[in-house]
Amino acid sequence: MSTTNALPSDRELQAMICLLDDTDVEVVEEVSKALLLRGPLIVPFLETAWIGNLPLIARERIEELIHQIQWNQCREALLAWNLGDQEDLLTALIWIARIRYPDLDESELRNRLESLRIEIWMEMNPCMTALEKVRVINHVLFKVHGYRGNTANYNDPQNSCLNKVLESRKGNPIVLCFVYMWLASKMEMPIVGVNLPQHFILAYLDDVTLDTTLPKALFYINAFNKGMIFGEKEIERFLELIHLPANPRYFRPCTHHDIVVRVLNNLIHGYSESGKQEASRELVELRDLMLEENPWQSLRQEDHDAIGTEGDLGSSDSDSHDPNDRNPDDPSDRNPDGFSDFD
Repeated sequence: MSTTNALPSDRELQAMICLLDDTDVEVVEEVSKALLLRGPLIVPFLETAWIGNLPLIARERIEELIHQIQWNQCREALLAWNLGDQEDLLTALIWIARIRYPDLDESELRNRLESLRIEIWMEMNPCMTALEKVRVINHVLFKVHGYRGNTANYNDPQNSCLNKVLESRKGNPIVLCFVYMWLASKMEMPIVGVNLPQHFILAYLDDVTLDTTLPKALFYINAFNKGMIFGEKEIERFLELIHLPANPRYFRPCTHHDIVVRVLNNLIHGYSESGKQEASRELVELRDLMLEENPWQSLRQEDHDAIGTEGDLGSSDSDSHDPNDRNPDDPSDRNPDGFSDFD
């Protein structure tokens, strides 16, 4: 059995770490490769070594090694999710959050969501209408707990990180929508994401059309604005104001893959705006690979062709692949008067 990922003895690690300040570049490269192969198991040891009495160059190289190990772990986990059934959206968003916060406490994150679920469940009863159920979620999420859109610091990367959104109760449209959608799913409410350009929203589906290829929304929900409810006419008006046609895909449910890609797009822009260009480039490569290797793409394209639309269902007209472009969900890029119904 291979022992590549086995944790070596402390003495062996100490010897390799001592070589990180070697003046021979080839030696440093070989040692770094050997340490990278050990994977996440050696991160605590590297962190301990970093605190010790090491030359500055060795500490800098340890920092890079820790980053690379943690990045590789997140990257591989998201690529594995991408090649799977893509059903577990919560796990994907946790791995995205770990890109920025590798030490996040997953059990605490899940407990926060579960606590919200219990509060909402206690207020629900089976006789409620769709609107009444939505008002319960709105009351618990926005009035009791004060969740809201982060309009003051919109491009902060933490708005795309689920753990920070749950801690601060502030976020961007898509992560707030995910929290709302996850809670709704636990109440067996047919609420899904809608990949509207420049502003991610939710749709409450009509039970009668749930099993059809063209599900119809009873109404739409803006989680960024305290769960405001609106209809198709408001979406049509918004699309007119941003000079886009009323394409059917802007009214229909999107996939979990679409959501993950859009969260990555927002995080890419956030890093770029904060001057972290290398981190932004890493995410661009990951995002593009997930787009290229999406196993469900052909099925979604057939569905797309069936309704006579153009382009890729997995992309939004406003979500650019260029990390230097504007944030796809930044409200400052919209007509402020025309978007007042959404923000």
